[in-house]
Amino acid sequence: MRRVLAVAAAAVAILAPSVASADGHADETSVTLLHGIPEVVVDVAAAGATVVPGFEFGDTFDLTPFAGTSIPGVTALLAGTDTAAIGPIDFDVPAEGNWTVLAHLDADGAPAIAVFENDTSMTAAGEGRLTIRHAAAAPEVDVVLGDVRPVVNAANGDEAVLALPAGEVAGAQIAPTGGDPIVDVPTVEVVAGEDLIVYAVGSLADDTFTFLTEVIEVGAEAPAAVNTGAPVDSGVNPTLLALAAAALMAAGGVVVLRRRDTV
Repeated sequence: MRRVLAVAAAAVAILAPSVASADGHADETSVTLLHGIPEVVVDVAAAGATVVPGFEFGDTFDLTPFAGTSIPGVTALLAGTDTAAIGPIDFDVPAEGNWTVLAHLDADGAPAIAVFENDTSMTAAGEGRLTIRHAAAAPEVDVVLGDVRPVVNAANGDEAVLALPAGEVAGAQIAPTGGDPIVDVPTVEVVAGEDLIVYAVGSLADDTFTFLTEVIEVGAEAPAAVNTGAPVDSGVNPTLLALAAAALMAAGGVVVLRRRDTV
């Protein structure tokens, strides 16, 4: 199941459609449009006709039926007006795979469209996937967790992907690259067999900087072996340890930082 939540001071949850195969692996084509511009309501039009009226921050629209086609004249109009916030553009909907099409602000605060392909490969046994995407009008940033910066130099349009043990990730913050933290990241729960996607959206200058999250169930591999010995309490938070390892081993692929296409 795919879930979308708008997180501001409190959590606002919005359920979105799911596309999954019988074994729970989300490997079928799925294309979802996600509204990621706070405080802006738009009417989405195509070929001169309104197709999604009153599209609000955090809302989703299923583009899967249009996979592999080109939608002409896509325009996001400020609700109830003829003023275009985005477009018109001819938008080519991906033909296959799992994608999120995000309406967001670029680094300069202008409305834009980013197209992200979601990783639907299975996670390792007992692990989940945490994907962090910078889609806000903000400078390059680091993600800070205690003394660790598992994601650094992330610019608008970038994403970082981390494999983490299942569990709660709390106390993370956003900081301008190399600077002191300025924004708290909401506590999130990494679940085995799920890809938790966190979007930083909005604008720092306009005080609308906030987060959206999306969850895609991808399935987890079965454990390779079962340890029947007595458990040992090391006193170490496994999630924090994994994040620390990610910070030290980014070049080895623990953290994958990629640039995404923006229209």
